[in-house]
Amino acid sequence: MSSIFICGIILSILQSILFWEKEPGISALLFVISFLVGLIYLMYKHKKVENKKAFILAIPITLLSATYFIFHNILFQTINVLIIVMLILIMCIYATRLHVKIQKFFVKGIELLAGTFESISDVMDSLKHKFKKKEDIENEKSEKRKQALKSFVYAIPVVLIVFILLMSADSIFANIFGNIFGEFKNIFMAENFVMFCLRICIILIFFFIFSGFFVNVLKKDTMFNTENEENIIEIHVEKMTINMILTILNIFYFIFSIIQFTSLFSNMNTNDFDYATYARQGFFQLMFISLINIVMMILAKVNKGNISNYTKGMSIVTLLFTVIILLSAFFRMNLYEKAYGYTYLRLFVYYILATEFILVLPIGLWILDKKIDILKWTIGIVTIMYLILNFSNIESTIAKRNVDRYFENQEENEIDLEYLFQHTGTDAIGQMKRLLNAKDENIVISVKEYLLQEKEELQNTETSWQETNLSEIKAKEELMNIK
Repeated sequence: MSSIFICGIILSILQSILFWEKEPGISALLFVISFLVGLIYLMYKHKKVENKKAFILAIPITLLSATYFIFHNILFQTINVLIIVMLILIMCIYATRLHVKIQKFFVKGIELLAGTFESISDVMDSLKHKFKKKEDIENEKSEKRKQALKSFVYAIPVVLIVFILLMSADSIFANIFGNIFGEFKNIFMAENFVMFCLRICIILIFFFIFSGFFVNVLKKDTMFNTENEENIIEIHVEKMTINMILTILNIFYFIFSIIQFTSLFSNMNTNDFDYATYARQGFFQLMFISLINIVMMILAKVNKGNISNYTKGMSIVTLLFTVIILLSAFFRMNLYEKAYGYTYLRLFVYYILATEFILVLPIGLWILDKKIDILKWTIGIVTIMYLILNFSNIESTIAKRNVDRYFENQEENEIDLEYLFQHTGTDAIGQMKRLLNAKDENIVISVKEYLLQEKEELQNTETSWQETNLSEIKAKEELMNIK
């Protein structure tokens, strides 16, 4: 337990140094790397590593933490906290097991997270045991301690006299130690003392959380590590029920596909369409149908007994219809985006559609009983696509595409400046500067006011080294000549 406690203490203090009253920047990258090093070290030390390949996930985890240093996207900074935690849980599940069943995967993820708090009691019991041992040792050394205390008391006057003489002899020495004692004085002021105590409490809370997590991953008798067959979700649905559902769904998909080919794909005159409603309907249809298809395929494959050829055929047909529905959703969103420009939601739709298109191939092979771990493929594809989304610099992309669209025809095309001002930040400054060359004087004035405001905020904001962010540094350089 000593190594677990040491890692817990180091990480809890490190998080306080890096994040206390500070915006995330390079600090997120440093902390995540430290956490991964500690976690992997403990897993090897306690011989819990069954699958070294699982540590490949440390790469996307590190890359996601690097986005806090490279970009300044508030939305992704919030979402990535959850994604990083999820990827760490997945890495632990795969690292401690050679094989993971789909039915058990999600149960183990929940147990790993929830079991962290269960293991905190083990951490407390272990600490109590260690303190009792220390008490016995302390009794043996009590006489030596009394002697050391006396020596310390006698030494204080001599040290103080020498220290005062040194302070008066050298101004630099006096300034250095004067500042140090000033900081200690500030700590014990009323308001600062309360914050100091709060900070210590948060460090202790994180110590127990980190230590509880490590214990839950490493010990054999925790909820996470216990191989309880009762936790396996047995799925059993009659083959006739599955086949009937797939058949009925495919009939509806067939009708829907005919409508798409006869009205949407072949009809380029879209004046009768309500762009917003049509595009959003297409997207939510896609999500709903994809969910149904995935559930049906899981039921067909995980169900007790061998999958019949008819079920395989119906599943493949469902997959083909899903491709048609994906194309329909893509086409609708493309119409909408050309008419109204680019936003977060519209670009997210493209990434989701692209991800689903890529997933079609492994799902198809899985249905056909090819030797493929569909869970690993899904996690890998979704993780890679999410990394691409993060590193595409989406705010700059949104601004660039909207500015490009505006400059294609400045007389007819409009640009939603209010949306760009509210939903893009320092990542898009370079693209926003291009609008200073617009023909419309009102646009130039509005953009210049926005850029000057951003410049003032950046200049007036003091940042510590923990908050270092390349996007803000680049934005300051871009705005230097705006007057």
